[in-house]
Amino acid sequence: MARQTAAVMDGKIDRAERNRRATRAKLIDAAERVMANKGVDGTTIADITGEADVATGSFYNHFKSKSDVAEVVFLRHAEEQARVNEVIFAHERDPAQAVCYIQKQFLTRALADPLWGWFVVHATTDMRQLASAFTRSATEHIERGQAAGRFNSPCVDAAVRIILLALIGAMRDMLEGKRDASWADSIVQSLLQMLGIPAGEARALVAVPLPDDLIALLDLPHTA
Repeated sequence: MARQTAAVMDGKIDRAERNRRATRAKLIDAAERVMANKGVDGTTIADITGEADVATGSFYNHFKSKSDVAEVVFLRHAEEQARVNEVIFAHERDPAQAVCYIQKQFLTRALADPLWGWFVVHATTDMRQLASAFTRSATEHIERGQAAGRFNSPCVDAAVRIILLALIGAMRDMLEGKRDASWADSIVQSLLQMLGIPAGEARALVAVPLPDDLIALLDLPHTA
């Protein structure tokens, strides 16, 4: 009898824990959807709980504030981008082609997953952490290209700022339907030329399809 009682109690605990995790996941997913639509600053806790269809009070069983759940969504995106970079640099030794892949997938993914794209567009303005993470990553990649003699930017910091502004602006235009998918190649080619890659070579780098393992990781459509 004692064993049966313990088993029942364990089952209730497991079920309660599963429910707790499910509610937390719903809140995180809802926060991302609302923030993609309204921006981080424009989102309220009531917006998040309404989207998740959970009681407002239950939010505080998982997070202390809106900033806490936004941080979780940010970390999810930062970790995803870190995996993307790992796949790219494992596949490609040429820093210029690697940077081309990173920029191209950034824009391609926005069209394939508009929720992701709009979150990035809004969060790079509203969340300093995300903008800082992208800046650190881009700086590292350009410095790697500089060291290898592939880039010759006179100021890496200025180049990084221009690149991020161009990518986010292009992403917004594409998400709003002002530009089609071909805009991604035009932007990336222009950014490579800014870094010192000759026009013909930049065009050739952009024409190389994204690696299959990267396409599989992000569930992107195959492109020529």
